[in-house]
Amino acid sequence: MERTGKKSKNPLKALFDFKREEISIALLMFSFNFIVIAIFQILRPLKKGYVVAIYGAEPELYMKLLNIVVAALAVVVFTFLYNRLPRQRVIYAFCLFFAVSFIALRFLLLKPNIVVAWWYYLQVDLITTIWMAAFWAYLTDISTSDQAKRLYGLIGTGGVSGGLVGILTAKILIGSLGESGLLILSAVLMLIVGFITFAVESSLRRSNVFGRADPESQVENEPEKKASKFNAAIEGAKLAFRSKYLAAIVGIMAFYEIASQVMNYMFTKKSEVLSGVETTQVFFIDIQLFANMLSVVVQLFLVTFVMRKLGLAVALCVLPVGAILCTGFFMAIPALMTASFMFISDNGFNYSINQTAREALYVPTTPDEKYKARAFTNMFVQRAAKGVAIGGIVLLINIGVTVRSLGLFAIAAAAGMALLGIYNGRRFNEMTRTEVHPGSAQ
Repeated sequence: MERTGKKSKNPLKALFDFKREEISIALLMFSFNFIVIAIFQILRPLKKGYVVAIYGAEPELYMKLLNIVVAALAVVVFTFLYNRLPRQRVIYAFCLFFAVSFIALRFLLLKPNIVVAWWYYLQVDLITTIWMAAFWAYLTDISTSDQAKRLYGLIGTGGVSGGLVGILTAKILIGSLGESGLLILSAVLMLIVGFITFAVESSLRRSNVFGRADPESQVENEPEKKASKFNAAIEGAKLAFRSKYLAAIVGIMAFYEIASQVMNYMFTKKSEVLSGVETTQVFFIDIQLFANMLSVVVQLFLVTFVMRKLGLAVALCVLPVGAILCTGFFMAIPALMTASFMFISDNGFNYSINQTAREALYVPTTPDEKYKARAFTNMFVQRAAKGVAIGGIVLLINIGVTVRSLGLFAIAAAAGMALLGIYNGRRFNEMTRTEVHPGSAQ
């Protein structure tokens, strides 16, 4: 549908404000996001339920700590590939890696042991570590700030709806296919992402609406990338901390992970009252289903309206305000029900309005900042902040701090996240008044 100079009174126009030429690529990116998140949500409650039912809440903390090392390696690999390959080939490489890994894990689960259990846990978490950075870097690389405001709400709906379909798939098929069958299904879906990427690149070559950079010349036109003498992770860190704007994005991510890990531990600890692997897995599937339903509603009916009418500052404050309210509710009534509300609020808002708004902050940045600084932030900082939170939780519970009292740390982190969100939301407005992209915002 073509836009006109007049304001549309059609409510659907506010939700789906796109040009006719943008539809095909927007739907392909919607599908990309849909499948990646569906895979994650199919496997996420299964690995968590397995670990908590057998080992409890505390051992899961140490599994998360190991993710810091995995995340650091992921940053190096991501940046290494970006320095040497066009953007679509980076996606193809990740598709092949995950497909092969899922198939290998399917056969190893036939004779499970502790090593396989740890690999299973880390492999599922690696989906978000790699794919959220890859997807949003790819999307912001081909779009403008105007398209971000109009289309990211729709494209982001692919993620939350994929999450809902993924968790429903796990709920319906776990009895008949089991974990092994769901891993094979995930491998097939991962290969489909590669075909979608091929279709996007083919469409970009035929259209001048998207596509601000030629992927084939991405490496050739930036020889300094290959000549960089810095370690990939250090390279991304240098970019991330060279401006207040990018450093604030790092802070938003760090504060979120601290608040989220504290809330997640309180929820997991209360879940120990459940008995049996199957009962625990089904409970986590049901709770995740409610969280994904919230994500779909928020993404479909709230994200585009808030980002366009109220701005990114407000959008970035929705999750931390929800975290503060739900954590306060839990501290007043520390039960599994109120802990579940915390988990639903955290996941429901994070995978919808928070994810979309935070990633939109990268639109007015350079290609290097989109890939390298984002990779450092979304991979390393995310996991490092998670490690700091987990280390803090272990220390606090060992000195006698109660689960209820941990909520104070979640509230403090959420407040810090909100303050940085307000700052960067205002800076984003200043930087996107024109479509000029500075080397770095100061």
